Amino acid sequence: MPDWIGVSALFADNSRGGITQCDFMLNETLNGLRLSAGAYRLLTLPNAGGNSTLSEALSFELLQRCFRAKLLKTEMEVSYFPLGGSMTDYVCSMGGHSIAVSVTRAMKFKGDYSEDDAECLLNKKLKGVVQSSQNALDKWSKQILHVWATSATAANAINAAYHNRVPATLKANTVVLVTTAAVSHFIFTNG
Repeated sequence: MPDWIGVSALFADNSRGGITQCDFMLNETLNGLRLSAGAYRLLTLPNAGGNSTLSEALSFELLQRCFRAKLLKTEMEVSYFPLGGSMTDYVCSMGGHSIAVSVTRAMKFKGDYSEDDAECLLNKKLKGVVQSSQNALDKWSKQILHVWATSATAANAINAAYHNRVPATLKANTVVLVTTAAVSHFIFTNG
């Protein structure tokens, strides 16, 4: 169980990043889940493509319920120059700070998710986080890379790769939030 006060302090400290892990245990069915207005907006408005609307909406829902996040902008509402680079998935306000959030899923169809897989994912996604922060016309104080993991094994691989294989220049002041959703497979299939 993470130290939520420490995590809140990490989100508020613009000078440093870090990594934290938590578990996602849905007590009701997906159909019975009452989403916040922000999560519903992310679920129903168009994004830049892909099949990630559910993981993005549930990412916001987690931040809203744990940290009282307020949705400021969806992926298509954030402006960039130059165009064509990496984009953030949504921007929210937490504790008076504007924070961009990029959401990804750590999953592997055959075999266990390894530290090599995690290194590849983190390097790619953290490069995108740095690029979207540089190119955004909207400004935020920091970014969260929210990683949904299919298992504790995948979450531990992400944690190990972050500490042992990711260069500090990519970590910057980004907070990597690893959320294990072992019993919520719909996050990885978008439904």
